[in-house]
Amino acid sequence: MCDARWRVVLATMLTLVVGAFANADEPRVDSPRKSVTIPRTSGPVVVDGRLDAAAWQAALRLTDATQYLPQDSTPPSEQTEFWLMYDDDALYIAAKFADREPSAIKRSQLVQGQSVINDDYFEILLDSFNNKRTGYIFYVNANGVQRDGLGLGGLAFNMDWDGIWDGAAQVDADGWTAEVVLPFKTISFNRDTDTWGINLLRSIRRKNEEIAWSHRDRQITFDLAGEITGLTGMRQGRGIDVVPSYALTTRSRLVEDDTTTVSKPSLDAFWRITPALRAAVTINTDFSATEVDDRQVNLTRFSQFFPEKRDFFLDDAEVFEFAGLAQNGRPFFSRNIGLSAAGQPIDLDVGAKLTGRVGRYAVGALAVRQEAYADIEAKDLLVARGYANVFEQSTVGAIVTSGDPQSNRDNTVVGVDFTLRDRLRSGGPIVEAIGWAQQSHSTGLDGDDAAFGVLLGYPNDRWNGLVGAQEIQENFRPALGFVNRTGIRQYDLLLKHRHRFDSTRWRSWLAGVDAREVTDRNNQLQSRYVTLTPLTLESRSGDLLTLEAVHERESLTRDFLLPGGLVVAPGDYSYERWRVKYVGAGFRRLAPSVEFEGGDFLGGSRFDTRLGLQYRPNEHLFLNAQYQTNALDVPSGRYTARIYSLSANVAFNVNWAWLNVAQYDNFSGRLGVNSRLRWLPALGQAAYLVFNYDWREDFDGGFKPVFAETTLKFNYTFRF
Repeated sequence: MCDARWRVVLATMLTLVVGAFANADEPRVDSPRKSVTIPRTSGPVVVDGRLDAAAWQAALRLTDATQYLPQDSTPPSEQTEFWLMYDDDALYIAAKFADREPSAIKRSQLVQGQSVINDDYFEILLDSFNNKRTGYIFYVNANGVQRDGLGLGGLAFNMDWDGIWDGAAQVDADGWTAEVVLPFKTISFNRDTDTWGINLLRSIRRKNEEIAWSHRDRQITFDLAGEITGLTGMRQGRGIDVVPSYALTTRSRLVEDDTTTVSKPSLDAFWRITPALRAAVTINTDFSATEVDDRQVNLTRFSQFFPEKRDFFLDDAEVFEFAGLAQNGRPFFSRNIGLSAAGQPIDLDVGAKLTGRVGRYAVGALAVRQEAYADIEAKDLLVARGYANVFEQSTVGAIVTSGDPQSNRDNTVVGVDFTLRDRLRSGGPIVEAIGWAQQSHSTGLDGDDAAFGVLLGYPNDRWNGLVGAQEIQENFRPALGFVNRTGIRQYDLLLKHRHRFDSTRWRSWLAGVDAREVTDRNNQLQSRYVTLTPLTLESRSGDLLTLEAVHERESLTRDFLLPGGLVVAPGDYSYERWRVKYVGAGFRRLAPSVEFEGGDFLGGSRFDTRLGLQYRPNEHLFLNAQYQTNALDVPSGRYTARIYSLSANVAFNVNWAWLNVAQYDNFSGRLGVNSRLRWLPALGQAAYLVFNYDWREDFDGGFKPVFAETTLKFNYTFRF
């Protein structure tokens, strides 16, 4: 470990830390947070977005929100009010947004749960533990479409979380209004404090204007939120949610002329042991309504990463995050459970989960019984994660995993991590340091089974940088995690600068460099990637133009296959490439995207094209067409990989949606269609009709149907 590169990394980190603190413009003096006392209400509130219920007359009204983009701390261009109150069962938050051009309000999204960032929206950041680190995020657009997520700390969010809450909105001659009801049964909180952190935000999309109640230097992180006090006497009932579901599936393998029908009842149950700690049990789990994966072209010699999309594993997923590791080296990746190495579903008999907080400790435990498949025995899979909050925004924790879902070998991983995060001054830039270490124990593998790393980051709006190093040894194998490159040392450097304009035409200019070097453990170079970005220009309306120059070097000791059967021979390859990309602002009816990349590649050349077009004539229809080609010309031959995809979403209203995805790629010769008709009759209730079809390309260029599946599924939540 103590070789020259590690010494350089550690010296650079020390220099940056000393320099950052030495250049702090002023001594740290914590500024007082905005703080208000929230009133209690007893009157009924009908959630229709109109704000005409008598109970709202007693609400606290906040009128002191200001812009943070494009101008900082200036009055909003349109009058903005936020209203707050609560009762025994829920937190009530409303917004009254004046607009002198109500017909220009952007409200194109009508599908519940989909992104609303291209619309005018109302946003709530809620820190119910008042820990200034993590919390909830809720959105409502001017159509009343809801989106939610979890804040993981810093600028990281998990937007796949789906809680039970209510929201509605109305557009009128004066602008638009919104109501949000957040049941205390949905929210974890600390009953020993009457103070929560909160921030309330508004987006005026046609102006690309962002407004917040509490912000500093264009930052809106949880530690800069305001606070509400006076929250007492909240109740969560017995804290029990029972969610039975039923799925009926007919599956046809058309080549074998084999059709089966499967009836699958399942049950999820949740018990909030305390307001901050929740247990969950799943029996005979069904994932038939889960979204399909996007097709990818793999031009590397390493396995690809596909994100988790199953609700049971996404719920409270932030507790299991470790050291901020996104892909290679992460100890736990829930997608390994219930899916084979080929991505085929595997039944889960039963699973249990415990997540939440006890004092300053966050805890997470997961146990799953996976059925046997192929020649793999039934497995008991276990994960335990915990961390303690220390100092203002820092953590120290550990993780343990046990079990191998894709082999009959034993596997255990133990890891520890720490994150030190603080501001150089009150409201000033953030500095963070992350360190981690893991060791795996696998049947038949002895020694060289550790992984560890350090990182120093400066994740801020104007300047964003990091320097880091990690080592992943040859036999490190997290069977419940994700690793696709072992026997390496990796060094990372990132430095970016953003300049924000005061003009009305341009919003920001971003430039920087992103570099990574990978060696073996004897410090022999394997890979080097350097991306120089002289220009990422954002217009006031949100269009993005990016220019990049790329240098890559690969030292291969063995050959590997590219798509089309092309073989790359061992050798030392060094080459340069260029990239230009344009992405149109998504709020427009037509939003194109264009990306071209070209240059040398592994002893030959490569030219990539990515074309996209989003079309949204109204809130009821959304079309997204994507086309990607990778034209390869290497010494072993030529091949062009192509991917076509088309998404078509039809929203009849906020409760009914028909979601469709068709994808084709020429390297697998497979055309797939996923079609989901979804009905959300009430909070916690859902019904799905799902169709999956698969065609294979014939030698004559036609398509032959090989697979068809139809699933009818519904679930209902009982809250006690």
